Amino acid sequence: MISVESVLQVDPAMDGAGPGPGLARQQHRIAEGTTIRQLLQQAGLDFAIVDIEAARLGLSCHGRRAWLDQLLADADRVEIVAPIRADAKAARARRVAADRARRKLRFGSRGSAR
Repeated sequence: MISVESVLQVDPAMDGAGPGPGLARQQHRIAEGTTIRQLLQQAGLDFAIVDIEAARLGLSCHGRRAWLDQLLADADRVEIVAPIRADAKAARARRVAADRARRKLRFGSRGSAR
């Protein structure tokens, strides 16, 4: 038997499919060779499997992308989360552009307060 944890990040926009908003953590004792899909079925989270397959929810193990047929190891943490809606690089580029525009307005064509 191995011990794993599941963490379900519940989004209020999930149409009430799961428990209320917030995080739902659960510890599990499972047999070696169990997949994430089997874990979710045993935990009664069948709705999550449907939403993961439809890309309405994301799946990770210790913060790295995971798949339903991935085998679990002792002390794994399976995370069921809302999918990422923003591109980190694009968001940073927008912040930099906005900061440069503010500097240009504040300091003129010099661009800095030297």
